[in-house]
Amino acid sequence: MAELTARLREFVSETREPAAPSSSMVELAEEIAENPETVTVSDGREIGYAEVGDPDGTPLFVFHGFPNSRVFGALFDEVGREQGVRVVAPERPGFGVSTPDPDRRLTDWPADLEDVADALDIDSFSVLGISGGGPYAAVSAALLPDRVERAGIACGVAPMASVGLRDRLWYYAARFTAPVSKLGLWLLGRRALAGREAFLEEMADSASPADEDLWRGEVGQTIHASMLESRRHHGLDPLVEETAIYGSPWGFDLDDIEVPVYLWYGKADVLVPPEMGLYLAREIPTAETHVYPDLDHLSVVEENESEMVETLTA
Repeated sequence: MAELTARLREFVSETREPAAPSSSMVELAEEIAENPETVTVSDGREIGYAEVGDPDGTPLFVFHGFPNSRVFGALFDEVGREQGVRVVAPERPGFGVSTPDPDRRLTDWPADLEDVADALDIDSFSVLGISGGGPYAAVSAALLPDRVERAGIACGVAPMASVGLRDRLWYYAARFTAPVSKLGLWLLGRRALAGREAFLEEMADSASPADEDLWRGEVGQTIHASMLESRRHHGLDPLVEETAIYGSPWGFDLDDIEVPVYLWYGKADVLVPPEMGLYLAREIPTAETHVYPDLDHLSVVEENESEMVETLTA
């Protein structure tokens, strides 16, 4: 852990050299990482969060992807200011500065979300789950119908019934062979810590054409900073637990969702199979689905971000 911390500090120092100034989005990401905000929930744990966009605007909770953190919220600052939306990006337990909760289940999240909303004096709100945040948007819509007005899921993970065995293996490894999952996450983190530009170039090379430039630009840099923050305080165990949650029964029925749900998926997604989106479209009775034939994981959000925020907060 001491070696990991030292390498993280070295990386942060390198990225702040005057010769390579950060963009405004990346600067905001660094500011969020350096100045954490937390809410104490009912059982005494702390939940980290970031607020961006218009502080007096319509509230929208954005649930970060995996492995990410509250720093992810920096991606929505500009659109929030443009549309008069107050964007709140809370961290799941064990991510970033949020206190770990090793025994948590997906259905525990709505209680934490309510506590955060209460602490911020937010009554009703909409939610948007990106990638690994998708299940958390779905469970919030299902279990908090009196507070969640609309829910959006972009490139979100779906129940394992949506895909074949091959696409389930990563999630099942965390559930049944946690050390294997931890090793995989350690290797991913090692590559990310070794150097931002090389890591983002690797991600760009494995992406479809629609995402290549996004990984190499400020979006990729912001996601990289969010990834580093996700594990900096509590290590890898919470990330393994999160992966196991994705691969476990979700604990509620999708067809019980009554609030409007909007889905955005790309058929060229190399990280989340588009079949997951089609499954949610079939199972959620209130779903309105948008599928883009040439868009990948990042470009679905980047090219439709304004529409997403407007749809969910109109």
